[in-house]
Amino acid sequence: MSILKNISRRSFLVSSTAILALPSLEAVTKGKPETSKKMLFIGQGYGFTSKGFFPNFTGRFADNELPVSMEPIRQHINDICMVDRLKNIGWFGTHAGSDGFLRTGGTVSCDILAGMYLSKKSRYKNIVLNAGLYQDGHGRYGLSWGFNGAPIGGLNNSFDFFQKLFGGNESREELMVKIKQQQSVLDSVKMDGQKFSRQISKTDKEKLEEYFQSIREIEQDIAKELKWIDVPKPKATFRYSGEKGVDPKKINGVKEIKLMYDMIAIALQTGQTNVVSFTQPNQAVLNSMKITNHIHQLSHYNSSQDMTEKSMQRDAMNMSLLSYALIKLKKTKDSDGKSLFDNSLISYGTNLRSGHGINDVPFMLTGGAIKNLRCGEHVRPSHKNTPLSNAWLTVLQEMGIDVKNFGHSTGPERSFIS
Repeated sequence: MSILKNISRRSFLVSSTAILALPSLEAVTKGKPETSKKMLFIGQGYGFTSKGFFPNFTGRFADNELPVSMEPIRQHINDICMVDRLKNIGWFGTHAGSDGFLRTGGTVSCDILAGMYLSKKSRYKNIVLNAGLYQDGHGRYGLSWGFNGAPIGGLNNSFDFFQKLFGGNESREELMVKIKQQQSVLDSVKMDGQKFSRQISKTDKEKLEEYFQSIREIEQDIAKELKWIDVPKPKATFRYSGEKGVDPKKINGVKEIKLMYDMIAIALQTGQTNVVSFTQPNQAVLNSMKITNHIHQLSHYNSSQDMTEKSMQRDAMNMSLLSYALIKLKKTKDSDGKSLFDNSLISYGTNLRSGHGINDVPFMLTGGAIKNLRCGEHVRPSHKNTPLSNAWLTVLQEMGIDVKNFGHSTGPERSFIS
């Protein structure tokens, strides 16, 4: 408590109990989240191959033949719900497979919004794995967007992720100095904003308050850092075998992704965060498969049978990696004795359906966090081109996040809820 007073002696906000409350947001009302619930958002650029991936019929997978490219997830198929025929209204880009997937026309992406609720007691509200080599087929930025509408770059590679979870390069004193500097900057901004507020219109005051809302969000992060200073980071349960500073063209994508999933499980298990978003490295996956085509070239797979087969192989590999992640989450115990899989919702998808098609977007949901998820089924909304934002709205609500609307949503979409 004395440390808190010393660091924040010029700012009543940090030392006030109000800082500990969730900031008020336009699209959110206050609720009581279940902090044991976790979410993992996985983005795959350039969609899927029409041939061999999409089921021909809706209903239970067990009653229909499983598409060949989905064979690698057969052991999990009764845990998976595939939602089809969704449209990201107002989004028109064809090469940016992930930029709008979690945002759906709004300001903030649903992973960042979820982190505000589900990670209140965690070290990090969100862990974003996206930047650099992960951008191929994902647009300029990737999955995650902040409350101010700006993209969140995230961590570039498995080495950066390892350092974030286990690194000890920064001393306690250095961290304290950094927090002090951030605090003094926030105090100055706050005072300047209060002076400016007396000279502007009511409308602009409202806009300014939204800006201060984002400042309070940063202040929460500072308070959280103070709380976690004396909490040691978990010991690494494996020796890091990834590579630092490697040319993206030479990275083994399969190895890289498996490393990511290993560390995602540790991050969730040790309470580092309850929400992770991971934008997969498309080109690196192809490299590891010895496929020499560029990922964009391969997205035009209809040009030949050979290209189609390679694209199908890519789908199968991505499903194999998803299977790896699910096995890892099922084997890893959470603090309550249940598996991470039982306490999590995992989503997998992209803002493209196939190649460059932006209509009828599909995604998969799995995990035990939503008890009434229609697992083992391929479902379609009753209306064609139902807003993707409606589905995300329902996902957030089912996770206990009290959201009234999200992006371009027109209401909840409950076709995948029994």
